[in-house]
Amino acid sequence: MKKILYVMNVEWNWIKQRPHFIAEGLSKNHHVEVLYRYWYNRKGLTLNRNENSVKLSRIYSIPFVTRFAKLKAVNDWIVSRKIKKVARKFDPDIVYLTHPNQFEKFDNNYKGKIIYDCMDYHTAFITENNEQQRIKKLETKLIARADLILVSSERLLSNLLKDYQEVLDESKIEVVRNGYNGDVLDVPAEKRKAKKYVLAYVGTISHWFDFDILLKSLKDFKNIEYRLIGPVSGVTIPENERIKYVGSVDHKDIYSNIKDADALIMPFKLNDIVEAVDPVKLYEYINFNKDILTISYKEIERFSKFTYSYDGYDEFKSQLEILMQSKEIKYNEKMREDFLNCNSWENRISRIEALIEKL
Repeated sequence: MKKILYVMNVEWNWIKQRPHFIAEGLSKNHHVEVLYRYWYNRKGLTLNRNENSVKLSRIYSIPFVTRFAKLKAVNDWIVSRKIKKVARKFDPDIVYLTHPNQFEKFDNNYKGKIIYDCMDYHTAFITENNEQQRIKKLETKLIARADLILVSSERLLSNLLKDYQEVLDESKIEVVRNGYNGDVLDVPAEKRKAKKYVLAYVGTISHWFDFDILLKSLKDFKNIEYRLIGPVSGVTIPENERIKYVGSVDHKDIYSNIKDADALIMPFKLNDIVEAVDPVKLYEYINFNKDILTISYKEIERFSKFTYSYDGYDEFKSQLEILMQSKEIKYNEKMREDFLNCNSWENRISRIEALIEKL
């Protein structure tokens, strides 16, 4: 059993993502303490159950500073100081970091192992040049120091190899994709017969969400309705009587909120951020046993047996027409079960644990 200090920038009560699942999964066989950044804006949060009694500690920093690069640097210093303080008390075998900004002023005297789990193309999120360079410098140092580097997609692997070739030891890097959580649901593959065709989305609603494609389709299809489930970050949902916003729901309650939906959607705008993502939602959508309509990009080609994909509105429209006319969903039960059994978070955790044992 290893002592692992797991650091995440995501609020523990935000919609469940990769850090939540991995922290809880590792805690089954290891002593895990989670440090997470407290979000002062509590809108959109849920009450995530602590599945395996992980020890949770909050990091308090200066609130509402996203527009001020200098204050963001101060916040990163606060975070690193907290990590250093907890690490000295906890004395972990492994410090598990999930963002370069957690490496600001990291304790150079720490002799244990460091894992860097890269799950986003971090510099692509930043538009201000000085801040982008600061994060890249931190990521360079973190990659050089890390004993193991995990990436959640092939695109992220390619990005890191290109951006950090001078310091990156390729033998230290492994692709560990995202997965789905829990049991394979015993739910029917039904095609409803109703006047209204409901398309549901589950996940964070932010600047990558393509509202334009929804609004265009509402003009062309008078019998469709969109249902959006999840927190909103930095955008405003257009007012339309056929766009229903449910809000955030507990992870365990997601299926009950999409049970009567005809299909599930992932309508994203393509950019460097999206193209580097292995979307958790597609795994969960397959588990819900529904038809799936998604933007097309290289990283998710392996989902093609389960999804209807599009590139641009014309193809979105034609794929939606096919969806609405089809009499059965695209995949069968065996395909679904085989895929999910190979891609559970339990399997991902086992892979990470095997890599940890080699450190």
